[in-house]
Amino acid sequence: TKHVFGMSGGAAVHLFDSAAKHLGVGTTFVAHEQSAAMAADGYYRVSGRMGACVVTSGPGATNLLTGVCCSYYDSVPALMLTGQVATHRLKGERKVRQVGFQETDSLSIYSSVTKYAEQLRDPIQIASILDHAYAEAEVGRPGPVLVDIPDDLQRSYVDTAMLQRYDSPARERSDKLSEQVQSLLMKISAAKRPVIILGGGLSTPRKVDELREFLKHIEVPLVQTWAGLDLVPYDWKHRVGTFGVYGSRLGNFVVQHADLVICLGTRLSQNLTGGDLSTFAPKAQIVMVDVDQGEMDKFEGRGLEIASRIQCLMKDFLDTAKVVVKGFKPPCIEPWLATIDRWRSELPDDIPAVPADDAGYVDVHHFVRKLSDVLADDEIMFVDTGGNLTWTCNNLRVKSGQRVLSAWNFTPMGYAVPAGIGGAAAAPGRPITCIIGDGGLQLCLGELATVVRHQLPLKILLFNNHSHGIQKQTLETWLDGNYVGVDPASGLGLSDFPNVAKAMGLPVVSISKTSDINRKLIEVYAMPGPVFCNIEVNPDQKLYPVLKAGEPLENQMPLMSAEKLIALRAL
Repeated sequence: TKHVFGMSGGAAVHLFDSAAKHLGVGTTFVAHEQSAAMAADGYYRVSGRMGACVVTSGPGATNLLTGVCCSYYDSVPALMLTGQVATHRLKGERKVRQVGFQETDSLSIYSSVTKYAEQLRDPIQIASILDHAYAEAEVGRPGPVLVDIPDDLQRSYVDTAMLQRYDSPARERSDKLSEQVQSLLMKISAAKRPVIILGGGLSTPRKVDELREFLKHIEVPLVQTWAGLDLVPYDWKHRVGTFGVYGSRLGNFVVQHADLVICLGTRLSQNLTGGDLSTFAPKAQIVMVDVDQGEMDKFEGRGLEIASRIQCLMKDFLDTAKVVVKGFKPPCIEPWLATIDRWRSELPDDIPAVPADDAGYVDVHHFVRKLSDVLADDEIMFVDTGGNLTWTCNNLRVKSGQRVLSAWNFTPMGYAVPAGIGGAAAAPGRPITCIIGDGGLQLCLGELATVVRHQLPLKILLFNNHSHGIQKQTLETWLDGNYVGVDPASGLGLSDFPNVAKAMGLPVVSISKTSDINRKLIEVYAMPGPVFCNIEVNPDQKLYPVLKAGEPLENQMPLMSAEKLIALRAL
């Protein structure tokens, strides 16, 4: 790795001392260890190179957990180096909770959310353990790894000639892959209503050029998971849009009426299929291409049949397809494309009216569409979770060279800014936007100081609805709108974020009028260095369309009339 993120602590001082003396390795010190793990996560997503964290023992190690989970569930390789008490202070097999100061069993905590977790017991093993950790992080389905290093071993001397090394086993590639890809292409040729789903597995590691070359040969409708949003630009031929519980109505109608659904790099999470698996793509033959066999097998006996499963790396699939696709015969899908165009024109768009300037807030759908016009062609966007993620993914017009990144599967509040810090370290000088809600920013507020300290060129856009908006909507759906702990009136404390940002040394721009959006966004993006932009959002802005639990994907709220739903299904 070329960059280390972390926070100083007594059981890690020797590790940081070594990193600081190592030419070519950058260091970024953050305000909270959780942010260090998220920064390492963002570093990889931007650069494709593994990021590393160094933290102290005990609370330093446990504070990493949320960020490590982000990497584990999104298949992001990252190296965690945790300090530990000296070996003679380890409790070992003794029936006590703790011997050394801040001693905590990090391996037990992290064993379920890392691909490899090991404690150094002998200094001579350090090279072998690190070799093994690096290999495990990137082989097969990638993920984070952790090495726990006791304090006395950090400062021990070793004869480098005596260091043991780890040899990774040779990777095997299925000899059936060419046949499987040929069979898939034949299915596509015979289909009347095919659709390809693009998922985040195509970005870990990123294979966008190979994917686009493959898609140019296939030319069938595409839908995207949010994690696959930046794999093709918004104006890509036959691109439909997003789909899922909070996805677009059009994308959901296409998936639900397809006769062939091809899943590339997506595990088909519940946020994509809806809660009742038996209602997902009921007319389709489903093909999954994934490196993780378990993700394809998990539906057995649960109401969703996967007709064909191709277990391989996305790289191997696309390399094989590049050869096999030369003889591909495109399907006849003109009637299918015509039906999609009819749905596009007749489905509700669910976009509220633009508020008057004296409302005191803007409509966030309208704002994101205006933002699309201002962002640089190579902009990197880190988006947090909840409403800001939903509104961004469903309205942003993504260009060919842009990236849209988030902790897609773990989705903690407070991810976007720390991950943006990592992204800035990975791509110095490249424009980066962090989109975050007020609830999320409250959790990582200290990292504004990190941004200012390093003068990172982050444009931090706060969608400020003065509440936990997605939870308000959940309570309205299920508990008759009985708010508890979701806004100041129901017990939630939130900061005066513009004044806090200003106090930390950030220039602040506020947007609360529709007529100001374009002018002020141009102002924000013309300013050098970091900028904090407070966007006043309607506190009652809804996350529509959305699926209520148990309903099929095409029946999102706000509900269409039964007559209209039947008519659209019949097309």
